[in-house]
Amino acid sequence: MTDTMECPFCGWKTREGEYQMLLHMETLHAEGEPPFLAAADQDRTSPSPNSNGTANTGNDDDPGYVECPVEGCGEFLLLSQVEYHLELHTTEETDVHDHHPPPPDPITAVSEPTTSSSPLSNAPESVSKSSHKASEPSTRHSKAISAWKRLLKMPSSSSYSHRILWRRHDSKTSGDSESKTRGARLGRKHLGRYAHEDRMPDWLADLLRKKGQVQTAGVVPVLAQLLESSPSTHRAYLCHPCVHHISKLKREGGFCGYRNIQMLCSYLTQPPQSTTIPNAHKLASQIPTIFQIQDYIEAAWDNNISATGRAETGGIRNTRKYIGTPEAVAMFRYLGVPFAAQSIKDKSPAKAVEMLLRTVEEYFRSDDKAIVRGEGGKVRLTGLPPLYFQHLGHSMTIVGFERGAGTGEGRLLVFDPHFKDCYQVLGMVGMNNKSNNGGDGKRGAGVVPARYPYPDGALKGYRRGGGYLGDFKEFELLKWVGLNC
Repeated sequence: MTDTMECPFCGWKTREGEYQMLLHMETLHAEGEPPFLAAADQDRTSPSPNSNGTANTGNDDDPGYVECPVEGCGEFLLLSQVEYHLELHTTEETDVHDHHPPPPDPITAVSEPTTSSSPLSNAPESVSKSSHKASEPSTRHSKAISAWKRLLKMPSSSSYSHRILWRRHDSKTSGDSESKTRGARLGRKHLGRYAHEDRMPDWLADLLRKKGQVQTAGVVPVLAQLLESSPSTHRAYLCHPCVHHISKLKREGGFCGYRNIQMLCSYLTQPPQSTTIPNAHKLASQIPTIFQIQDYIEAAWDNNISATGRAETGGIRNTRKYIGTPEAVAMFRYLGVPFAAQSIKDKSPAKAVEMLLRTVEEYFRSDDKAIVRGEGGKVRLTGLPPLYFQHLGHSMTIVGFERGAGTGEGRLLVFDPHFKDCYQVLGMVGMNNKSNNGGDGKRGAGVVPARYPYPDGALKGYRRGGGYLGDFKEFELLKWVGLNC
């Protein structure tokens, strides 16, 4: 007999199996809608629940987005990404100081960041006060996460479906059902849950205007310290330390593409880059807001730069539609900032990952002026900008590359806009700032020579190895060119 399953949102129960439950949640729990009530919109006909709690969406374009059940997150995720995302939420409420250090992670292990919502300015004071609280996940979050794990029968390691990533590239494969004519209107599969939204809610617009973003400077020098102390690191390269980690606000939803553009701009808007990189001065030494980024992209389309983007999205100004590499390209081409976009894909995920890691490693090794730190030159601080990194359903900012001790396998070092920095990293940032390290954009400026006791625990949120990357077979990078580092 099939076990009873309980919806983690409304408590509705069924014994009809996983499919019925997943369909129930997908169709009846969109953001802002009460349980068992689905609003009609252009993207979805108005479904009404039957005795099984299900409904017919009538929309073949919907890939199965569901809202993260953790309060305040607001992310809509592909079903294939739910497990990893919830693992990150589980770990973000854990203080690495409260546990003995685990065995060194295999290079291919799934990364599980420990994060915190504390602002940088409060980091030194909040670390000691919050350590006990952070070590015990809230009952509400744990219950929601447990419901999801029971529902999806999650194994110990991730197992994602391989899907087509690129939404706007000409396909050279005949008969590819995923290929679309350039300029054709896209739907939720590519633009997210709000693909046909004319305007985001007023409460969200007010939140974004008032709060802006969660922004932390000085994290890259801390990563250098942690990597120096890590027994699982053989060699690591990092981008310029002036780059800020920018992450989402509570309840903002899916603006990861914008947050990554902001992280790239954190490099461009600081001296000397703001005066030496062609046209970087157009940003007026300020990281643009989400609304300003939308204006730049719309202006690019007005000037016939990647103009098919407007036809494909229906316009993005004041909406929550997802953006990706094509929009980032349009914005920086409009500004006149030098860039290069690169697509990496292969039918074999293992080969695609190998190509990706090789490309990123070569990029960071290209700076012959890198500052060498640590025993045997273990960590190298470059003057290079970070990389915009896209895979199916999510984008991040690559801030470095790492080769593991022993196996020599590679990992990306990333700033993920979904998650904030943990208390331990913020505390180290605070110590470095007191010594004027990293905050002025200077490479290797007198970083506090401290050895962190549990470096691998603090680094988990920044590492993306084969266990994560191997679930995808297509990637895209956006990198700056013509720089004099």
